[in-house]
Amino acid sequence: MMLKVIRERNGLSLRALAEKAGMSYTYLCNVENGKADPSLSTLKRLAEALGITVSELVKEPKPQPKRR
Repeated sequence: MMLKVIRERNGLSLRALAEKAGMSYTYLCNVENGKADPSLSTLKRLAEALGITVSELVKEPKPQPKRR
C-alpha cells in the first residue's frame, strides 16, 4: 500500500491525515504499519482525504534497490 509514501509526499503527519479522514490516529498508524486491514469504506475515506483514487492508494510500492 502506498499510504505512507503519498501521505509524506503531501506533507501530512499521521495525526493530520487521521483528522482529515475522520479516523483515529492509532488506527491509521496500524493501517500504515500493516497491523490493521482497512475496509473499503476506510480506503475510500483515506483516498478522498489525500485527493487520490483508491487504486492509487492500494498500489504496491516499487521495491527499493538493496544497499551494499
